[in-house]
Amino acid sequence: MNRIRRAIVVSFGIAIAIAAGLAVLPVAALIDPVTRDAGFALAEVAFFALTRVDLNELSRADTAGLLHFAWTAVMAICVMPLVFAVLLGEIAKVRSFFWYAGATGFIAASTPWLIRGAFHTHRVTSASPEELRFALVFFFTGMVSGAVFWFIAGGSEGERHAATG
Repeated sequence: MNRIRRAIVVSFGIAIAIAAGLAVLPVAALIDPVTRDAGFALAEVAFFALTRVDLNELSRADTAGLLHFAWTAVMAICVMPLVFAVLLGEIAKVRSFFWYAGATGFIAASTPWLIRGAFHTHRVTSASPEELRFALVFFFTGMVSGAVFWFIAGGSEGERHAATG
């Protein structure tokens, strides 16, 4: 019964923490001038690309590409780092705030380098100052997601077991 209860609490915590990450990412990106400029440039390119296409062609190619890019970014920054940190934390029975916030932030910040390494690009180890700013925004987003998860599901489990026995 405790495992079922824990699975429900963890699932709920993951869902709320992902929502928190989805809310924090655009705000953090708008606060930082480098990521704000890059986001506005991307939005401008997407807007002009979509306005030059016939409506019948729009539904086929460009919309699917933009949705795929947005989906991939959300999964790589807001979902997968949290899921990896939670899985490792649950397997190792870690209940530390620093684990969930720090590990999620670290995994989210290292996502661009992990993707480069997976695709064997030449610039796996180097990063420009702009990329480091993106990594900082991703770290902050992951840290908030991990902290929200810990507040919901991470910290109370250890105290509950200590109290019961």
